[in-house]
Amino acid sequence: MCPMNLCLISLLLILPLMRGELNFNNDLENHQKFKSVPTTIKTYENDTVLLPCQLDTPFHYVRWHRDDVPLVDSRHPEIPPPERVVLWANGSLQVSNLKSEDTGDYYCEIMSNSNHAVQVHAIEVQYEPSVVTEPSGVLELPIGATFEVVCMAMGVPQPAISWRLNGNTLDQYSNAGNRQSHIFEIKSRSMAGLIECLAANGVGQPAVAGVQLRVLFAPEPTLPHPVVYTKVGDRAQLECIVEAAPAATLQWFHYGVPVQMGAHINSQETELAGSHALDSYVSLVKHVLTIKKVRDADMGQYECRASNSIGFRSATVELTGRPMPCVFKINPGTQSSTSHVLVWQTESMLPIMEFKLRFRQIPSANITRPVKTNWTELTIPAQVTIGPIYITSYTLHGLQPASLFEVSVLARNSFGWSDNSKTVRFATGGEVELPNYSTESELQYDATEEIFENEITQRSHIFTASMTHNRATNCVYNTLVYLTIFMQICLAMRYT
Repeated sequence: MCPMNLCLISLLLILPLMRGELNFNNDLENHQKFKSVPTTIKTYENDTVLLPCQLDTPFHYVRWHRDDVPLVDSRHPEIPPPERVVLWANGSLQVSNLKSEDTGDYYCEIMSNSNHAVQVHAIEVQYEPSVVTEPSGVLELPIGATFEVVCMAMGVPQPAISWRLNGNTLDQYSNAGNRQSHIFEIKSRSMAGLIECLAANGVGQPAVAGVQLRVLFAPEPTLPHPVVYTKVGDRAQLECIVEAAPAATLQWFHYGVPVQMGAHINSQETELAGSHALDSYVSLVKHVLTIKKVRDADMGQYECRASNSIGFRSATVELTGRPMPCVFKINPGTQSSTSHVLVWQTESMLPIMEFKLRFRQIPSANITRPVKTNWTELTIPAQVTIGPIYITSYTLHGLQPASLFEVSVLARNSFGWSDNSKTVRFATGGEVELPNYSTESELQYDATEEIFENEITQRSHIFTASMTHNRATNCVYNTLVYLTIFMQICLAMRYT
């Protein structure tokens, strides 16, 4: 063995000569003299590989190169080969404890009786993928923004890349070697969550990297009670729930004028829990405006206006002393062929003065020609009751037998008229074939009449009556009246 300094000097002098002699352009005609054959070995890190290099005839020397890097030369035994590389006496090369940098083409160059021959092998060290994304971490962008996530993957063989958004696979992406990207357009809040890039090449487990997307949006106010019913002297609370990212500030307005907080009116905020973990960055706050003792001047329209760095939105809530909308109740009594008993209920903090009942006949399926019908309007005085609950019954007489009708009702107190009730349908006694249309818009309306809400809801009922009207009818009706009075007394006792 030579001293270390002498070995290093010799290596520095010989390596340039070895690089200069690397010219295999004219050596391929000698391949037929090799016993070994060119081989590509696909293996894994930490394995050991033997690359054969044998001729039919004895050789004078052999040397190996990986790509353009010299490894070992039998003519210079004083130069130690790289770590983990061993040259066997028959010319073969052993590489142990493989690493990813050992991947490449290995050239075996042999000189035999003035003949020069070269054989090429290859080692492909396969290793599991790794991946990084740009950007990474947390990304905050508003609705409408467009951004690109770039995924850079390493591994042998080349990893295949796929994308996921909140666990759902995305199909479209652009390729550029091991650098792939996906362009996203934020169309709604539902895109918030984890964007992941997955790299897989069959070696080990797939690698995953990603970015957490937080979608920023303007405040979204909602009203649990768009109309709050009250009376002068009562305590009233207006609620406005605001969802926003980032958090919003809120201001109350009364007919466009900011509400002044003080002893009479104050506001409170309560933070609510979010719907799920992905939206933990979203602010959800309930704002309550409390009027301790309502005055006439406090009635009317209130606006809760919320704003953040993305924008602002508002919602309107009404504080009113009007009656609540009337709700029709099911009448279990038997009806006659030309009359029908209607029962409805409403609630009012102030005494109800009167009701306005509107009804009209509508076409049934056995009518072939559309019929234009007008509303008939009746004013019905309200009965005196104790407490805020009013249950009223009224019998419509002189109706067309075996016909279909629709009806609605309003209530009025000293503060004004209630909103219109839901429109319901009933049928007079006899054979009635119900219409087969999907919406009431197909009915013919009088263009001069007031438009009433004709939406059918869960409270809509079709009443079917028989042709007979006897003592049993009167008995059921009287029982219904007694039950109504009893309910009013019970409700009155609750409020006193």
